[in-house]
This record gives sequence, structure tokens and C-alpha cells, in this order.
Amino acid sequence: MAEPEAPGAGNGRLRAGAVMGKFSWGYSSDPGPYRDHNEDFVAARVLTTPDDAWDRPPLFVLADGMGGHAAGEVASRVATETVLDLFASSPVGALPQMLRNAMRAANLAVAEAATGKGRKGMGTTLLAAGLSGREAVLGHVGDSRAYLVRGDSCTQLTNDHSRVGEMVRRRMITPEQAATHPARSQLTRSIGGDPLVQIDLVRQPLERNDVLILCSDGLWDVTSRIELAELAAGLVDRSTPTALALADHLVSDAVQKGAADNVSVVVIHLTSEQPIPPVARRRLLFRRSPA
Repeated sequence: MAEPEAPGAGNGRLRAGAVMGKFSWGYSSDPGPYRDHNEDFVAARVLTTPDDAWDRPPLFVLADGMGGHAAGEVASRVATETVLDLFASSPVGALPQMLRNAMRAANLAVAEAATGKGRKGMGTTLLAAGLSGREAVLGHVGDSRAYLVRGDSCTQLTNDHSRVGEMVRRRMITPEQAATHPARSQLTRSIGGDPLVQIDLVRQPLERNDVLILCSDGLWDVTSRIELAELAAGLVDRSTPTALALADHLVSDAVQKGAADNVSVVVIHLTSEQPIPPVARRRLLFRRSPA
């Protein structure tokens, strides 16, 4: 796990990434220009061995904590680490169910941590993405977002669990009005607030040169989908060398634009048409026929 860059910086500045055989990935997180604490937390579980030897899929997790300096940074970190720890230790099964179980455990872990002094009412968004075969499976609570960039298009894969998000879906206001609505930061779902919180699951087929972008509201509040598509194109034409380089650029650009909140992003670039199977799935696909 990444550690805070300096004392008093909450979860600090976080940064990691790698170039794998079938994809490259990177994440970057910054407190932003107006916050002295980073209440976001980002982490990943990606083994360095070839993927045909993995026991389970690679997993990327992003959380945006709420509840004040100490509480928000604790909530996001507890949620992220719980998801990764449980995902790594639980029996291998279907990826959607593994994600749901891990996120339910994170919800209970944050609720338990909220009983500590000065942590009442804390919570966090939570967005997790696993890669398996030729698809991504996303688990989602809150208003952190996942986008798919394919060619010239950028599609939002998740729904915002917020008052404004509900108003947009009911066509009470337009997306343009939502961008400046005073209630845009009021969540209708969060991790740690409800023991029976509903977890959205999204399955997205993937193709070579697809780019997945996971981000907190500090990024999407100041970066349009058009900009995301234009910048992600650099991975395809190789003017941007790696997913980590794009993650760094997106965060730096958001900070320069004056992002009002912490800024975090995960970028995953699919560079192969071949599937990304964990061992259990690979054995199932290539099991020998009985004699």
C-alpha cells in the first residue's frame, strides 16, 4: 500500500503503475489546490507474474472519504484495504460475487470504525474494478465514476448515487444544470452509512485499446468527457507512453484548473485482444476432456 507523502497530509499523494503483457495501469491521487488533507485513497492488487498463473483477477479500488479530515481519510483507507484484503484471501469464485462480498465487508468495516472518537457519521464512496477474461466488472457506491473510452467516445459506466444524479435520471434537471447545482455533493448512498447499502454491479465487455478511467469527483467536476477521450487517445497513438503517465497528467491538469476537492484517478489501458484469465478460469476453459 502507498503511504502518506508527509505528516498531516491525510492519505498523502499516492502514485503507482506498471506495464503488463496485456494492459498497462496507473493511479495518481493528490490533495488538490485547496485541501491540506487527502481524504481519497487508491490502491491496486496486480501480480507481477504472467496472468496465466494468477489465482484471481487484477483489482483496482478508489474511494473518496467523507466526514472531515481524520474521519474521511480513515473511511476511504479502511474501505479500500478491506476490499483488497478480502479479495485476496477469500475463495475464488465468480468475479461479480467476489466484488459484492468484498464491498459488503468494507461497508461493515467502515461502520465499525465510525464508532471511534471523532468519527461519527464518516463514510466513503467506493469504486472497484476487476478484469477477467474479456470484460471488466465494476462494483460501485457513491459518486466516484468509471468511464470507458473507446475510439472517440467516452461513456460513463456508473450512475452517481447523489441527489443531483437522481434528478438527472428523472429528467428534472439537465446534466449542464447538475454541474452547478448546490446539492451536487449530497450522496444518497455511501459506504458506512447503511448496513444494507445497495451495491451496483456493472459488467463491461472490453476490446483492445479500450481505456478505463476511475475517478473521484475532484477530477470529473473539472474534466469533461470530451477531454477524457482526447487525452486517452494518446495511449492509443503512443504519444502518452503509459497509463500512469496519463493518470499523472489528468491529476495535474485538474489541479491546475482549480479542482475544489481531492483529485484521484485510475487508468487502465487494454493493449491486447487476449483474455486476462485467473488460474481458476483458465483451468475451466482448458480442462481436458475425460478419457
